[in-house]
Amino acid sequence: MAALLAALVFGAALVVSALPRMVESSLDAAARSLIGAAPPGTASLTVQYTRGFDLRPMRTTADAARADTAWRALLPPALREVADPDPLFEFSASPMLINGQAHRYLTLKWVSGADRRVRYVEGGPPGPGSGTRLEVAVPAAAATEMSIRTGDTLRLGELTAKVTGLFEPARPADRFWALEPELTYVIHHRVPLATEDDLIVTALTDGDSLAGAELPMIFGWLVTPAPDRVTAGNAAAVLAAVEEFGRRLDRQDLELTLSTGFDRMLQEYLGRLAVTRALIMVFLSGLAVVCLGTTALAVLLLVRRVHGALLLMRARGASLAQVVLACGGAVALVAVPAAAAGQAAAGLVPGAPTAPALLGPAALAAGTVAIACAVVALRHSARRHSPRRRAQGWLTGSAARRIVMEILVLVVALASLRLLRTRGLGTGDAFLAPAPVLLTLAAAMAVLRGGPAVIHLAFRAAARRTAAVPFLGLAAARAVPAAALPVLTLLPAVALAAYGMVAAGGLEDAQRQAAWERTGAEIRVEREQGIPPETLERIVHAPGVRAVVPAAVGTTTAEVGFGGRPATVVAVDLDAYRRLVAGSPLRLPGRPARATGALVSHDLSAMRSFEIGWPVRTTVTPAGTVDEIPGVRAGDGALIVLPAAPEHANTLLIAGDAGAVRPLLPSGARMTTVAGALADITGTPLTAALTATLRVAAAALAAYALAAVAIALTGGAARRAEDLGLLRALGLTRRQAGLITVLEAAPLLVLTAVAGLAAGLAMPALLGPGIDLSAYAGGRPGALAAGAALPILPAALAGALATGVAAVALAGAYLGGSRGHAG
Repeated sequence: MAALLAALVFGAALVVSALPRMVESSLDAAARSLIGAAPPGTASLTVQYTRGFDLRPMRTTADAARADTAWRALLPPALREVADPDPLFEFSASPMLINGQAHRYLTLKWVSGADRRVRYVEGGPPGPGSGTRLEVAVPAAAATEMSIRTGDTLRLGELTAKVTGLFEPARPADRFWALEPELTYVIHHRVPLATEDDLIVTALTDGDSLAGAELPMIFGWLVTPAPDRVTAGNAAAVLAAVEEFGRRLDRQDLELTLSTGFDRMLQEYLGRLAVTRALIMVFLSGLAVVCLGTTALAVLLLVRRVHGALLLMRARGASLAQVVLACGGAVALVAVPAAAAGQAAAGLVPGAPTAPALLGPAALAAGTVAIACAVVALRHSARRHSPRRRAQGWLTGSAARRIVMEILVLVVALASLRLLRTRGLGTGDAFLAPAPVLLTLAAAMAVLRGGPAVIHLAFRAAARRTAAVPFLGLAAARAVPAAALPVLTLLPAVALAAYGMVAAGGLEDAQRQAAWERTGAEIRVEREQGIPPETLERIVHAPGVRAVVPAAVGTTTAEVGFGGRPATVVAVDLDAYRRLVAGSPLRLPGRPARATGALVSHDLSAMRSFEIGWPVRTTVTPAGTVDEIPGVRAGDGALIVLPAAPEHANTLLIAGDAGAVRPLLPSGARMTTVAGALADITGTPLTAALTATLRVAAAALAAYALAAVAIALTGGAARRAEDLGLLRALGLTRRQAGLITVLEAAPLLVLTAVAGLAAGLAMPALLGPGIDLSAYAGGRPGALAAGAALPILPAALAGALATGVAAVALAGAYLGGSRGHAG
């Protein structure tokens, strides 16, 4: 018994301490991944100041450097700790026409430290200018596209710029070039209703000369956070510091603006952080209830084994306190080292120790000792066994207290469920995390109330038959003592384990759906310049390619209203597309009402017709509506689907082997696959950790459920052996003895397992939008929301879990009963 109790406490302490560590480590890795993978310009904080013609500050690079020092002094401590100390600031003028040519622009710019990060492939760096004459250096790639050569003199309105050199990045992987991407290529920009792109090249020039020019100027100072300095522990403080930094800038004399996406990234991360921690708390609270229940059963069995020795101590004059101290001390000698060993073993799991990881094992050990002391105190209390106490209606008072407790648990469970559905689990409210556990406890109490009535009906049916085995087995089931604790332990374990399996399976289904919706086909090939017909022909006839559907995807302006409406156009044969993705999770829009019509988003559906200029100038006649189409992001613009094969395709939707397609792609083509999109979604540290946590928690709950049933059956072994021994003397066979034991344990066990399974499978619908895991499913809304279909395989596994627990327990009961004992 000591070894069993030690094993239970050790396992519980290990799981309760290791899971928070693992999750905290994944949360830190998720923070590093979030900032490291984001575009540096989005993750940086940019302080901007716009200088007009009539203002005089910031006339030199030294003025900009002093301003950078001033802004960094305003950083709150939490933000200063995560900021990269390397200064980076810049200023630039507005784009100016080159030599009066339409659609050809040059932007003059100076960036601190740029001279250390460029390599001149021709000429040299620009020198100081004089008056309206400046020297500039142009990116080599942009110079080729814009036909600019070293030595050219460019007329920029009232200014002239002499090209002194052509440069390229010295180290293209340097983070600097992600912050200054316009220094590596020509910007193509098309204004609404225009027929030609504006080409904008950005050139480097001397800083003091540019700052001293009489031009409107935009100054920017960048504060970039270091990815390895933001963690789950300081993310909230860093977000508050970003907001405080913005307020401090507002109080400065200059009209400054703070431009950043860092705060939005932190808010999204903290939202996922809150949901993850709250979901872990749900399973940790369930594990705590199940582990304490299983440990309490083991403690009861141990106390029952030493009951005679404790009675002898009382008979020899020991006080109640001495008896309680003796038994509690013995349990402490077992539980405390086991809990310490479990916590030490959990220390091997990487991750910072959280409060549950530090306090959980100690709480388990203290709870085990407290249960032992309480049981001994109740068993040996003279007041409990007083006849006068019974005569005064002590049993009636106990029943009343039980009813009050059941009503209280039910009310609290319903209230927490209501709050969870309306407020969500990510609010950080500690009252909401135990809601699923309270629901399972309420279901267990319902089984305790309704179970005896069901068993009684089965007993009455058996009493009308001549066979003795069902009658004796069900009669024993009616008289099973102390059934409350096994039910209160087994049902939450089965329910939460089933919910964990269903949640993990539902999350995988949602991730797979999101991966298909991102790509739009098993393989997607895109090329801005278009797919050559010969390439399309080679891919169609390539071995391993089952089907190919060409499409054209681009942006245009729907000529409706004043100024038009930005729109995304998709030209594709919908019937062929539908055949291509048959059997996949994708749902394509229906056919247009008229053969010559198009599908449009709701904001364009009221129009009789309108013009678009891409892929060719055509008149669109709406004949149906479309909300979305897989693989296409319309953003805030309208969506137009032309249900016909395009004349010139720039996208290929393919079903087949990606390895056969990749060698056939032309330069500039980009290929994405469902497998790759799924790996991007599931490969994040937070998603992988959450899925692993759900599975580990489900396995731990299943193990403790089986242990609870085994201990409960073992607890009645002595009584069962005595009864079966008497029946065996009257001629009962070994097989009949086993069947009687099974029938004694089966009714309540099966009822509890079935109720737990039902509660676990119904929990996604009961919790509804309170636990939204869409952030872990590629942002797909409604993942595991109310009304979502249960994933078949995880639901079947959850059913197999409940059936397996019951089957193993009943098999053990049969084998034990056939030998005249159980356990």
